[in-house]
Parts: sequence; structure tokens; C-alpha cells
Amino acid sequence: MDETKFKSGFAVLAGLPNAGKSTLLNQLAGGLLSAVTYKPQTTRQNILAIAEGDNYQIVFVDTPGFLKPEYKLQQTMVSCVDRAVTEEADLILFLVDATAEYAQNAALVEKLKTVYCPVFLVLNKIDLVKDPSVLDALEKRITSELKITKKFRISAQKATNVEKLKVAVAAALPVSPAYFPPGQWTDRWERFYAAEFIREQIFLLYQKEIPYSTFVEVEKFTEDLGDKNFVRAIIHVERESQKPIVIGKGGSMIAKLRARAQKRVEEFLGRPCRVELNVVVSPGWRNNTELLEKFGYIQKEDVE
Repeated sequence: MDETKFKSGFAVLAGLPNAGKSTLLNQLAGGLLSAVTYKPQTTRQNILAIAEGDNYQIVFVDTPGFLKPEYKLQQTMVSCVDRAVTEEADLILFLVDATAEYAQNAALVEKLKTVYCPVFLVLNKIDLVKDPSVLDALEKRITSELKITKKFRISAQKATNVEKLKVAVAAALPVSPAYFPPGQWTDRWERFYAAEFIREQIFLLYQKEIPYSTFVEVEKFTEDLGDKNFVRAIIHVERESQKPIVIGKGGSMIAKLRARAQKRVEEFLGRPCRVELNVVVSPGWRNNTELLEKFGYIQKEDVE
């Protein structure tokens, strides 16, 4: 490897909730690293996925969907985006859902106007747009508002043009030593992903406010059962009335959740796993600074 030509850097995925950032991250990383559901706000924290080749290492950063915060948890989500875009990015992938109303991106566009690194425009879900002129008009509108270095049209779901995007990202990064050791594909521990994928299944299985009112805390993560992992997790809900909904009649819903979550965690770990779940009430945790700090959404220095 010629170190004088090796490229490395942080490519930040920025976009609205449900723009497809997590799906794209998984495609770019070649693995199931980010929780994916059809509901917005599934991603709550910045998640790193590392892709590497002979002469590059790309650190992709999946950020929460950019939104107007209504409670403290959402404020921390917006802070994650701000930090990634303004402080960490060597390159920004501005991901736009080609099927959604573009005007909703206005606040994020204003944020992107302040950055100094290159911005790639990535129109996603092009497989759902039948008229190419719609994409042409959207590109023209965006490039009139933002300084765009390169434009791409992709389908993250179908991996259309994703490899082309990845090659362009690698080429655009600065010459730099690798930030992470070879072979490392994320900066998070396995127990973090166990919690994420349990929460992913909550988003897929429950309706209305329940998914947004839950936090999954992995209380125990071991490999004490031979070659099988053991995960014991606590599902925090905000109100007493939510607890029986999560559990279900006769424990039916939490049994279904446990089975689905266990399968998903096993897919990620690549080995058998036993998952146990418990539900507790943590009143108003989304607006509780102490609990948000305990759950890892904010750091002590952020509240001092």
C-alpha cells in the first residue's frame, strides 16, 4: 500500500426522516449495521460503518433524520446531525427522497449552506419515479440552492448505482492514514446493535406512539452459553398504560417481539442467541435529562 496515496475520511449521510439513509448505509457497508423500518425517526444516534479497499477507508456516518425537535430526545438527535455535518464531515451525502415533497428539506438545506466540505446530491427511490423529467426538475431546483459537487440517482433498496456512489466517495476523500484498524467495520460494540435491532422490531411490530416512547437497554450481554450469546434487555416505556400494550394479552405481543428480535440479532451476530425481554416504566424519559444521559443520548459535558 502506497501511504502517500491512501485516502480516508468521514462521509456523512444527511437527510430527512425516511429518506433512506439507514438502508443506504447498510448497502454501502455490505452488512446490517443500521436499524431500518418504514417509520421515521428509527435512527436516534450517529452510527458509523467502515468500508475499505486497497487504497481507501471510508467512514460512513448515518445520522438521525433532520427534524424540528419537540422534546429533549429529538433535540439530541438534531445535535447529532449538527455535529456530524459541521465538525466531522470530509464529505456530505445529501440524501433526498425523490418521491417526497422537497420543500420539507428547507431547514436542512440552510444548514448545508454553511458547510465547507464537498456535498454530493443523492436522489433516492428513483425506482418509484416513472417520469425522468421529475428527477431533472428536482436536480435543477436543488443545484440552484446549494453548491453541489456531484449528483447521483440511486435506489438504496435495490442497490441501483450504489457502488458507483461508493467509488466516487472514495475518490473524493483527502489523502490520510486510516482512522480505524483494518477489518473493523463499526465503532460500536455488539451490545449496542443488539439494543438497536430489538428497537427496530418494536418499530415494526407496534403502532402509534409506542415505538417512539420506548428505549431498549441491554442489561446483560454474554457468550457464557457455549457458542450461543445471551441478551437480557429492558424495554423502557414512558407511561403505565403503555406497558400492557407492549406485553400484550397473556404476554402474546412480547413473545412475538422476543422471537423476532432474537432472529434479527442472530442474523447480525452470525451465531445463535437467546434474548430475554422485560418492560419497565421510566416516566417521561424522552424529556428527562438524567435518563437521557444514562441512556447515552447526551454526555455530561453537554448539560453542565
